[in-house]
Amino acid sequence: MAGVRMTGLVSGLDTETLVKQLSDAYQVKVDDAKKKQTKAEWKKEAWAALNTKLMNFYKGALTTFKSTGTYSSKAVNGNLSGVKITAGINAVNGNHKIQVKSTASAQMWTGHKINSDKYTSTSYTAVADSGRKISELYDQNGYSIQNALNGSSFKVENADGTSVDVNISVDENTTIDDLLTNVNSQLDGTGLTASFTSGRLTFTNMTADETTHTGGQEITITAANEASAKALGLTYDSSGKGMTVKPAGDGIETNSVSGSVIAYEKQLTNDTSVTASTKLTDLGIAEGAVIKVNGTEITVDRTTTLSGLASSMGKAGISANYDANQGRFYLSAKSTGVDNGFTVDADADTLAKLGLDLADGEPGKIAASDATLVYNGVEYTQSSNSFSINGLTMDVSSAGEAQSFSIETDVDGIYDKIKNFVKEYNTLIAEMNKLYNADSSRGYEPLTSDEKDAMTEEDIENWETKIKDSLLRRDSTISSLLSGMRTVLNKSVEVTNSDGTTSRYSLASFGIVTSDWTEKGQLHIQGDSEDADFADLTDKLKAAIAANPEALTKTFSTLGNEIYSNFQQAMKRVDGVSSALTFYNDVQMDNEIKDYKENVTEMQDKLAEEEEKYYKQFSAMETAMAKLQSQQTYISQLFGAS
Repeated sequence: MAGVRMTGLVSGLDTETLVKQLSDAYQVKVDDAKKKQTKAEWKKEAWAALNTKLMNFYKGALTTFKSTGTYSSKAVNGNLSGVKITAGINAVNGNHKIQVKSTASAQMWTGHKINSDKYTSTSYTAVADSGRKISELYDQNGYSIQNALNGSSFKVENADGTSVDVNISVDENTTIDDLLTNVNSQLDGTGLTASFTSGRLTFTNMTADETTHTGGQEITITAANEASAKALGLTYDSSGKGMTVKPAGDGIETNSVSGSVIAYEKQLTNDTSVTASTKLTDLGIAEGAVIKVNGTEITVDRTTTLSGLASSMGKAGISANYDANQGRFYLSAKSTGVDNGFTVDADADTLAKLGLDLADGEPGKIAASDATLVYNGVEYTQSSNSFSINGLTMDVSSAGEAQSFSIETDVDGIYDKIKNFVKEYNTLIAEMNKLYNADSSRGYEPLTSDEKDAMTEEDIENWETKIKDSLLRRDSTISSLLSGMRTVLNKSVEVTNSDGTTSRYSLASFGIVTSDWTEKGQLHIQGDSEDADFADLTDKLKAAIAANPEALTKTFSTLGNEIYSNFQQAMKRVDGVSSALTFYNDVQMDNEIKDYKENVTEMQDKLAEEEEKYYKQFSAMETAMAKLQSQQTYISQLFGAS
């Protein structure tokens, strides 16, 4: 960015304007480069919008039009209750009978309410009394810490390289104080001492001078393994990195590091309400009790809660939830049918305390059932409520009496799909013809900032619209696509009749025709009530769907597949440089836009150089004039003095 220039002070010239006029030739080049870049970007945007419409037609209406299944769809007629029937293309036309005798259901249990009574809950708090026996203390989950501590060990390393291994040994009578005495005896000479506060071990670095609190060294405590770290509350990671205790200093007497809490004592709280987080052992279910779900064993421990049990049941293959608001378990099989039922087994006391001691016939115990129906005199039974028989999908919802229905060719449905194709095709080619035959925008170029400043917003919009509308004018790709579709849809297809003879059919054979040349290939369906110019003509299309489906299917699918193939060919990468699923060479356009951007930058640099050159020349002129003015003043002063 150029600095602030003070120009024309001596000469009185408008240097800024003069430099701009002298550099106009380069400014024009910059503007031209920007206009080319803008038009290239607009053209890519125009093609991207058209590409989206082409792809929607290709994936939607055209895909439906080319598929033989489109012309084989069947309709189900009949006032049916308790069953929904959908006919596939292989369904047999004619009259049918069906009776739903039973529907499939999943096994479900709604447990007895278990949160109506209060209970005594167990919790654990950090031990404060170091005189307590370790055998009487627990971890945070209520397990004895004696076994965890016994055999654990850690290493103490001084900065000078000396180290000591500390091994822990406890029995039923060992107290926390005994443990500390043993540990400190092993720490003797390391400069480290151990103490116990609120359930955790604390290590203090005593290596500094007692008076000056200087001269100490760092000490590192490293657990022998992860189990030892957990038992002693020490920091541990996979690399075995331990805890560092720094020495005292700067007036600090000692530095200490505490581990996490390792020793807890039991607390009992009366009249606790049952919640999802209530532990099973607090409900009186024995630790170690086994609950089997579909044979999968779930063992109760001190941490098992009601919500945790539900989660474990879910992993065993059923849907399970403990609803804390209702105070009940809700269990259900994940699928309907007798073969998909489930079992929950445990001792009677455990089931009762979980509210799952349900007797057969209780309202909360629903047995699984299979679905059974009779179709055309044959009985079918299965675990699901959706049957697939003879090309029909039958979704049953309630049992009832025998019912009749019929299967027929879905004339209206097929007609609507063809009509939709015609509508989508007409919309697409109307857009393509509009773009291809757009008026020329000769003489119109993207506006510069200065040009926009002199125009209204409406004038700017109209100017740019004129350019944008013409960007794909006479585009060869659009021409090729339009020509290809029109050529295919004007073709006839040879069809072998049922008697062995052959006939040729075109769209016109089925009442799909073009009109005035000004429509440029748009299609119309004779007899279409929504097409005013063709509504009164004979409806050949519906008649052919009902009476000559083979010829119609062969003709339409053949023509549709040819257009589909043409589209695929058009989307093939040009020299391997365009993106997939595009009808235009987007990569080439991107490269052109990049080149234009680089050209704009290059022209702007040259413009800046040119302006700088002129500013330097004017600056030199100003300097020379200032010197001349100074000399003239001096001479005048001399003459005045004499």
